[in-house]
Amino acid sequence: MENAVYVGLSQQMALKRSLDITANNLANMNTTAFKAASPIFEEYLSDTPGTADTAEVSFVQDYGIYQDLTEGSIAGTNRPLDFAISGDGFFTVQTDEGLRYTRNGTFKLDADGYVITSNGDFLVDESNKTIQLDLENPDIEVAADGTVNLGVEDTQKIQLISFDNMQLLKNVGNGYYVLGDAKARPAENASILQGSLENSNVNSILEMTSMIEILRAYEATQKLLDAQNEMMTKAIDILPVVN
Repeated sequence: MENAVYVGLSQQMALKRSLDITANNLANMNTTAFKAASPIFEEYLSDTPGTADTAEVSFVQDYGIYQDLTEGSIAGTNRPLDFAISGDGFFTVQTDEGLRYTRNGTFKLDADGYVITSNGDFLVDESNKTIQLDLENPDIEVAADGTVNLGVEDTQKIQLISFDNMQLLKNVGNGYYVLGDAKARPAENASILQGSLENSNVNSILEMTSMIEILRAYEATQKLLDAQNEMMTKAIDILPVVN
């Protein structure tokens, strides 16, 4: 009887994990360039504990997260420091913890004219150098290949990076990713759209439907656990006590 309880609890743990991910997707449906996530579960087989029975019990195990990295819709903003990426590229930014990768193209200038993210991290070029504009002439023009016209004779090219397997990227929050086990390479099929931003790719209707299904499944599992607990209680009351 205990096995049914353990299986039910593993199911509820999996459903809670799924609910947390779904809720996070909905909370970020208006976050620039946010990518929806889905949980990945696998079957875990275990021997029946405390018995000579060789039958295996099937549990649910949290395996990982699948990132939906499909491109969101592009919306025009007419802000010269808003950049959307068309294709599978990522911007590279320099943070206190090292290089990070993001598709959130909302940038601004700091007091010294450096192009920074909303978190204060520096956008870098192909040589991992920061990009600084002349504050007396801060107008910026960015070509589709990432070439930045700084208003002087010099130019820099925004670094766009892609990966052999983007599912190996590790999401570290704030729209940032680190390499993890992924291998970086120059993005060959990506281009920059100045004055635009990429919207989140979250489908709110699908996420709400998923949340309702998760809640119903959790309630159904709880009813089974309650019924199992009632059966065990009655069995204890009815069975004679052995001295």
